[in-house]
Amino acid sequence: MKHRLPFLALLAVSIAIAACSSPGPTAKGEPAEAAAVKPALRAPTMADTKALDVPGVHNIVAYAPGVFSGSVPEGAKGFDSLAAMGIKTVISVDGATPDLAEARKHGMRYIHLPIGYDTVPEDRAKALAQALASVDGPVYMHCHHGKHRSAAAASVACIATGRTTPEEATRRMKEISGTTANYSGLYAVVQATKPMDKDSLRIDPSTLPEVTKVSGLVATMVELDVVFDNLKALNGAEWQVPKDHPDLVPAKEARRAATLFRGLHDDAESNAYPADYQQWLNRSIEDADAIAKAVDAGDAKEAALRFQSLGKTCKECHKPYRDQ
Repeated sequence: MKHRLPFLALLAVSIAIAACSSPGPTAKGEPAEAAAVKPALRAPTMADTKALDVPGVHNIVAYAPGVFSGSVPEGAKGFDSLAAMGIKTVISVDGATPDLAEARKHGMRYIHLPIGYDTVPEDRAKALAQALASVDGPVYMHCHHGKHRSAAAASVACIATGRTTPEEATRRMKEISGTTANYSGLYAVVQATKPMDKDSLRIDPSTLPEVTKVSGLVATMVELDVVFDNLKALNGAEWQVPKDHPDLVPAKEARRAATLFRGLHDDAESNAYPADYQQWLNRSIEDADAIAKAVDAGDAKEAALRFQSLGKTCKECHKPYRDQ
């Protein structure tokens, strides 16, 4: 049997169903709550052909009026932008713990419904649709980068609630969000999603989780997502502190990556995977250690070469164990 990283088995959470009516559309086809908002910052529209970047939030795409997909909000700056766009509810499908404090400061509800890169399980698709139908909008859905998982989640939720079609959602994923063809499972679930019965969408929003805990291998992968982005920024700055990211310490981030990869040798789930996975893991550990040594030695060229090698190894491993 083909092995895959158990993102979805660990992340699936059952959502209790209770009675609650969903907001209805306006005469112009927009949700009532979206039509009532007068944002101070322009939000994407269905007519846009490119994703929108605003301070602290990236790759924002409209999947239906008042429903947006994009990247994780970056601290107060990101939530300032979402608030200026009129966002009332933020739904994270990433494994990382949501920033509840910032959301609350900005008067927003946070809902955490993580998914993996290979599909959106039936129970999680239902929960996403119920959330979209029950909470105050406009709604912003995010993963880490805002290109893959959040685009699929927004697509599934909008199709299930009758706000878009599989064909239109797929087009937006490909042409605007930039969801790559490698994520065949995400595309497949979007194509298979159908509108849900209105009665099954009626829930009490308070039953939706603010935080869904992840652990073990999933938690490590979530942290590695962040660290890899930090290493990418450092590589772009020739392994000096980036001007636009002064909090990054090159040696610290390099050692952090090496520690996380080495830690997978002690993880029972990681150890259960086949020989090819273990070979990729060992190569990743070797490259991460080499990056740390090169940074300590001030050898930016060697650090860049090793970072390129690490990225290639990660992509090779992701194809069979994460993306499909």
